[in-house]
Amino acid sequence: MEIFASNTLEILDQLKIKKTHVIGKSMGGMIAQVFAAKYKNRIDKLVLGCTSATRDNVGKEIIDIAKKTAKNVGLKELWFNAFLLGYSREYVNRNFNTYKKTKVDSTEESINGYLKQCVAIEKLNNIKYIKKIICKTLIIHGKDDLIVDPKKSFELALHIKNSQLISFPGGHGFWKENVNLVDNEVVEFLVNRS
Repeated sequence: MEIFASNTLEILDQLKIKKTHVIGKSMGGMIAQVFAAKYKNRIDKLVLGCTSATRDNVGKEIIDIAKKTAKNVGLKELWFNAFLLGYSREYVNRNFNTYKKTKVDSTEESINGYLKQCVAIEKLNNIKYIKKIICKTLIIHGKDDLIVDPKKSFELALHIKNSQLISFPGGHGFWKENVNLVDNEVVEFLVNRS
């Protein structure tokens, strides 16, 4: 996560962005935690969505199965399974055919890139970082998330002093399923809450 956070800093430097809001969802939230802790002067407000600072046994098993699926079956099946686990049955039914037809790059290079992400997630322990986050932070999650235990959001809120927590209906894909509701809360936090 440290490498990804420093890559984020390099991108901001290249774009000549001195200070910004950061929004990180899932693995992006894991990276955003490290970024917010290490580069405090570069971040205004932080939004962490369906993410965690640590992994539990179920989370570790999910990553282990994902690695096996990526290696042995391919990224399309892995991605489609995440779609099935991450969204409500109603959303899956409405979008099933569209998602089923989606093309996914399963080249060896893409699979290896995915496996490297899995290694980073497996080693996750951001507790030392989240205790150093000082910016205002909004932590959001889906109440029925099967991929990242919603309790992990409470763990984040416990250690990030200047944080607030909002739960939404849905699972890991709560934001996409409730886009207007979530967007309104996030924009309100970024723009109006002091």
